[in-house]
Amino acid sequence: MPIFQQILQNKAVLITEPIATAKTVAIGFWFSVGSRYETSGNQGITHFVEHMLFKGTSTRSAFDIAVEFDKIGGYINAFTEREQMCVYCVVPCFYAKQALSVISQMIYDSTFLPSEVEKERTVIQSEIISSLDDPEEVAMDAVFSSIWKDNPIALNISGSVTDVESITREDLFDWYNKFVKSGPLTISVAGNFNQDEICECVKNFPDRTNFEKTEILPKPIWHSGVDFVNADFQQEQFFLLYSLNPKINFEQSLVLAVLNAIIGDTMSSRLFQSLRENSGFCYNVYSFVNLFIDCGFWCFYATSSKSNCLNVANNLIKNVDEFFKEKITEQELNYAKQHLCGEEIMACEDMEQRMKQMARFYFSGYEQYSHEDIIKKIEKISIQDLYDFINNIKVNLKKSLIIYGPKIKSSDKKIILKDFEDVQR
Repeated sequence: MPIFQQILQNKAVLITEPIATAKTVAIGFWFSVGSRYETSGNQGITHFVEHMLFKGTSTRSAFDIAVEFDKIGGYINAFTEREQMCVYCVVPCFYAKQALSVISQMIYDSTFLPSEVEKERTVIQSEIISSLDDPEEVAMDAVFSSIWKDNPIALNISGSVTDVESITREDLFDWYNKFVKSGPLTISVAGNFNQDEICECVKNFPDRTNFEKTEILPKPIWHSGVDFVNADFQQEQFFLLYSLNPKINFEQSLVLAVLNAIIGDTMSSRLFQSLRENSGFCYNVYSFVNLFIDCGFWCFYATSSKSNCLNVANNLIKNVDEFFKEKITEQELNYAKQHLCGEEIMACEDMEQRMKQMARFYFSGYEQYSHEDIIKKIEKISIQDLYDFINNIKVNLKKSLIIYGPKIKSSDKKIILKDFEDVQR
């Protein structure tokens, strides 16, 4: 069936994809708020609010909410990003209305009891401490701080232990009222459900009084160059980043996905084959894209021991530079397109992924394309489309290299800086 997208009278955006053959349904409540909307005075508050939505309403305790989903074999979860927060569930299809009702009560009737706030404060602080042992997560924060210095987009999503300690119950409840109860809401539903029934339920939600209110977000300014960040981990992490214009259309986003598959997103990609398979320099090597409202980057990532630092840095820089200059073969193009089409086909069977994809399309300003339409568009991509995209991003190209890990010798730093500057010319 087609995907339906509508703005209801209460200003909630409802996106639905009924799939009669599915046995499950995924429901996501998306809010246009994230760590980027915070300041140094309330850092981590969105993530804290996300946790508190699970801690009880006027008629359900935290245990009651957990039981509602556990007893039917479904699950409920949530996440906070830099520009969105989402609460979602996946349940057997005949519990769709019941699940929608429970989440809506969490959204509109959370109580934020002081005792629950204090308990969850400790839980979040424990989560933050745990995350400090994750080298990739900590390094990614350092990357954002390096390329977008002094901008809220670089703030850590969870905040620090000290940040969380300073947030009051009143701070949390005010943030909840402003962004969760009243701000822009997008509900994405995919799976086997009654379209009219779901639509009628959402229509009865309270009005989104702050639907058209937009926060003024300072535009990030890119800081190019090489940044060596010392950290107490065993391996060096390398982030070679190229700035991207986030205002690309859907067809261009698919071209970028094909390019990304060719350079680093697959085991047969150029970076994986060069740095790992042929040279044995590293274990982890891949590439990925991050796009936000007004900024974005294409990142080429690798890790290595300190002893292999020069080899990895040199190969990463030169391989990516050559990719932007060398010929792309028809075989590479065909393999990448087949890979993406295969991923799309497998995603068809995952209701959670379908639900998330519809919401991502909405936030990116794209039409709601079916999986069949997406596959057709991928199949039409040509070599010339790839070259056109590369030439377009090279016009205002900014790039940075961040190396995060054990301290590097001054002589090695000079060699890496020279390699980086050489490919700038």
